[in-house]
Amino acid sequence: MGRGPVQLRRIENKINRQVTFSKRRNGLLKKAHEISVLCDAEVALIVFSTKGKLYEYSSHSSMEGILERYQRYSFEERAVLNPSIEDQANWGDEYVRLKSKLDALQKSQSC
Repeated sequence: MGRGPVQLRRIENKINRQVTFSKRRNGLLKKAHEISVLCDAEVALIVFSTKGKLYEYSSHSSMEGILERYQRYSFEERAVLNPSIEDQANWGDEYVRLKSKLDALQKSQSC
């Protein structure tokens, strides 16, 4: 039988906090491995303890490869969400060009 919901707040007792960190870290690493195996997903997990110790897990491919892929994706996402001033200036030119094409098509269809 499981416990009820855990109240999420910082554990004040240093020893209990460390024990909880270790147990939950191991559970998190296990879940990362499970999702990578069951779903054939690329998984990268990075955890730093309060003392700065690094714990990491990466699926089939290397951690570096997954992080490079993440950075490329993030860069592309930011480029779409936050276009540069040059891109925005080109949109005006593109709008004028497409508008004139549309007008020409509408004229040719109405004749």
